[in-house]
Amino acid sequence: MTRVYGEPMPICTGVCSSCGFCYRICPGSDVPLLELEKHFFGENRKFTLADLGFYLESYVGYAGDEVIRKKGASGGVVTALLVHALEKGIIDCAIVAGFNKEKPWLTEAKLVKSKKEIIDAAQSKYAVVPVNMLFREAVKRGCQRLGLVGLPCHIHAVRKMQYYDVPRDISGKIKLTIGLFCASQFYFEGTRHILVEWCGIKDLEVIASLEYRGGEWPGHFMVKRHDGETITIDRHRYVYHMLMPNYKRDRCEMCIDWSSELADIAVGDYWASPTIGDNFSGTSALLVRSLAGEELIKSAVEEKVLYLEGLEPERLCSSIGFEMKKHGAAFRLVQRQQFGWPTPNYHMKVDYTPFFRDLHLAPEKK
Repeated sequence: MTRVYGEPMPICTGVCSSCGFCYRICPGSDVPLLELEKHFFGENRKFTLADLGFYLESYVGYAGDEVIRKKGASGGVVTALLVHALEKGIIDCAIVAGFNKEKPWLTEAKLVKSKKEIIDAAQSKYAVVPVNMLFREAVKRGCQRLGLVGLPCHIHAVRKMQYYDVPRDISGKIKLTIGLFCASQFYFEGTRHILVEWCGIKDLEVIASLEYRGGEWPGHFMVKRHDGETITIDRHRYVYHMLMPNYKRDRCEMCIDWSSELADIAVGDYWASPTIGDNFSGTSALLVRSLAGEELIKSAVEEKVLYLEGLEPERLCSSIGFEMKKHGAAFRLVQRQQFGWPTPNYHMKVDYTPFFRDLHLAPEKK
């Protein structure tokens, strides 16, 4: 992996064998959503205006461990589930998003094999992280039961690997996929502009650490300098007024999957008023899609790893992310197809019909 214009770019490290695997499993141009959905979950979604893919259950909740809950971006659910799956032997490693040790302003994929490593990698990363690149490394290091936390596009690629059974020495070892709700991913260039224009940091070498969701819920852009100074920018301000309008990745503008529709379990922020717990310090929404995901959730609840309540799935459609992907991106996809522009093929008709509902945004506070 190299970087071009500051963005990760895959390169062939050996001699290309023309096997075609990279093109075949790439989620960029071809994602047969309904075919993959039926294959992995046994049936297809019931088509409604509130389209969230196929799911078995819908919940809202948070991690039972208060340290994990506060360390996470919202309810700490993803971190808690990974730790639980590791301790139960469901997985023996996980591939997650983290930061580069030498250049802490850059995101990178991490192979984690302990509770501490999982917790250290908590929180959202608002710059591209090619997590799928570490599958080969995980297998080389002797891992036999792989877990992955990824965005919808990462999960699309994983499911294509498993569906086509390529590469064979990797596809069968992937035992758990946790997908994240995703309105869009962003170019690192957006982060660089925030650092220079809003934080006054021209030389990135002065940065000791960077967090996209640091501090108290809902988490903010926090930069710590080597001289001890900490700069904080409100999440609402930097996400809604810098990254989203200016630095969304082009491919995200044509993605119709907001809630990781092919993951075993999909998890995301829940911005509505609190419905669970005595104090509100962030909760996560969950869509449980597979039987494997259902078993993991059942175990986590029984052992008080998670505290969950049932959630009407239609309430998730109040997220701005739902509007951006299921309506905005879907309409944009049709428009581009009309003019013959290159677009991904999801092998399904998209429906961007508007319907009345609430709108929930992250609160503006520091």
